[in-house]
Amino acid sequence: MTQINPNAGGLLYLTGWLPGAKGDAMKRPWLITFAILVAGGAIGAAVIVASTIVNAYTSTEAFCTSCHSMAIVAADPHYLQSGHRTNAVGVLANCADCHVPSNNWFVETYSHVVDGIRDGIAEYTGNFNDPAVWAARLPVLAQRARDEMQRENSVTCRKCHDPAHIHPASDAGQRAHAMLAQGKITCVSCHSGIAHASVAAPAAPAR
Repeated sequence: MTQINPNAGGLLYLTGWLPGAKGDAMKRPWLITFAILVAGGAIGAAVIVASTIVNAYTSTEAFCTSCHSMAIVAADPHYLQSGHRTNAVGVLANCADCHVPSNNWFVETYSHVVDGIRDGIAEYTGNFNDPAVWAARLPVLAQRARDEMQRENSVTCRKCHDPAHIHPASDAGQRAHAMLAQGKITCVSCHSGIAHASVAAPAAPAR
């Protein structure tokens, strides 16, 4: 005869594995709640792991420049000669380093999903192979990037650059960084043309 460990009997009874225990187990709502929590936790963990992998893949330069319009930006001489691509220490900042906030998982995932859908639609509906179309679109994209960095207090810049450790030599730079410390301006307020050539804001629509 199979012997049942008496120490495990209580657990087996509560979980419904002992004869006659199923009905009693169903009377314990906390068991159902516990099972739901465990299943939810497992699903949530799987979603986080999967999204983290997707976030990492869609943050690569190869992925970002797979679109025709972004390939144009990546080949721009100003960008290639900028401090983010050519510097003494050999550090290369890719597209996502500057354009995808990664201060927390939710913000990063939201940015990938929302911006990815928007940019994908624009890429497949806009004729960016036409230089005139691209030239008209560029000011809109540049202004959008500046506005986003302003709203986010240049959080992507701060991933690599700590203002507390930057000490400008010029009086103008020192005054600007004092205003930065007070929250009156942000990095992109002064440094909007660092990686890409400065582009004028789009013309206001005629009234």
